[in-house]
Amino acid sequence: INIDEIYPHEKEVIEYTEKRLADAGVAFERDSFNNLIARVPGEGDAVLVSTHFDTPEPLPNPDYTIDGDVIRSNGTGILGADPKTGLAVIIEFLIDLQAQDHSTHIPVEALITRGEETGLHGAINADYDKITAKIGLVLDEDGPVTQVVTRAPGFVQMDGTFVGKIVHPREPELGVNALQMAAKAMEAAPCGYSTDGVTWNIGMFESGTARNSVPGTAEFHAEMRSFDTDLLMSEAKRIEEVFTKVAEDFGGSIDLEWKLEFGGYKLENDHPLFARLDKTFAAMDLKPNYFETFGGSDANIFNSKGIMTVPLGSGYLNAHQYTEEANIAEMVEVQRFLEKFVEI
Repeated sequence: INIDEIYPHEKEVIEYTEKRLADAGVAFERDSFNNLIARVPGEGDAVLVSTHFDTPEPLPNPDYTIDGDVIRSNGTGILGADPKTGLAVIIEFLIDLQAQDHSTHIPVEALITRGEETGLHGAINADYDKITAKIGLVLDEDGPVTQVVTRAPGFVQMDGTFVGKIVHPREPELGVNALQMAAKAMEAAPCGYSTDGVTWNIGMFESGTARNSVPGTAEFHAEMRSFDTDLLMSEAKRIEEVFTKVAEDFGGSIDLEWKLEFGGYKLENDHPLFARLDKTFAAMDLKPNYFETFGGSDANIFNSKGIMTVPLGSGYLNAHQYTEEANIAEMVEVQRFLEKFVEI
C-alpha cells in the first residue's frame, strides 16, 4: 500500500514484485515496454493471469485504517486498492504455485502491465510473441471473485484547445473569450450521455493565463465510451463538428484531436473458458455474476489479440474513490479460485 506507483513511475513496485518472485524461484522477464512477464510451468495449454502496476493518481502518504480483514482509506486520498489487491494476489499465487508439483496444474503466464489507468499503454505495447495463452483472467474489477465481466465498451480519447484572442479586460470587445466559447460548446454537448448508448465526459479543463486577461485559450481532456464501436466513432465526429461550429461562431477556432483507443468486446459463454470458470465456481460452491460494464481494462486489448479474457473481482470496493477498501478475506478467496482454476 505504501508504494506510490503512478505511470510512468512504477519502478519501485516493479522491483518489489521482481524481488518477491526471484526469492521464490519464479521465472520472469521484462518486455520492451517494461511490463513484467512471469511463468510457472505446468501440463497442457497455458492460462494468462494479469493485472497492472499503476494507480490512477499519486498517493505519496496513504492514510488508512485496518479493521479485521478490511483495509480502508481514511478519506484523504485513494488507497490504491485498484490494482494493489490483484497484484498482491498474483504475487502470492505465483509463489505458492511455484512450490507445487507442476504436473498437477496447467502452465501459468502472468503479464503485469504499466500505464493501464492512463490508456492501457502496457497492454497495447506488450510483446505478445512472449505469450502463448489463449485464455486469460484479469484481476481488475470491484468486489469478490464472483464478479465476472463478459462485455465492456470501446473508448475514444479526445483532447482539444479552444483558441480565442487574449486582451485586457478593460476592452473585452477587442478579444475573443475562449472560456465563453468552451462553455457554449459544453452547453451544446453536455457531459453524461451524449446520445443513447454513448457516455461523454470532460475530465480535465483549464483556461486563461491571468485574472486580468480575457482567456485566449481553453484546454480540455475528454473521453467517450460505448458498446457500439461504429456509434462511438460517429458520435465522436458529431462532437467535433459541434465544437468546431461553436468556435467559428465566436470568431475563434479549435485544435482538436481524437482517436479510438480500443474497441469493446462481448464474450459468448459457449467458449471453453466459461466451462473452466463454471467448473471452478461449482467446486468452490460459488455462484458467478456474469455481467457487462462500461469500464474498460487490459482485457479489452487481450481479447483483441485473440486471448479470450474476463476481468474478475479482486477483493476491493469503491475503486478510485477516497473511500476505497481492500478485503483480505476476499483476496484469499480470489487466490483459492486461481489455484482451483489451473488444476488439471
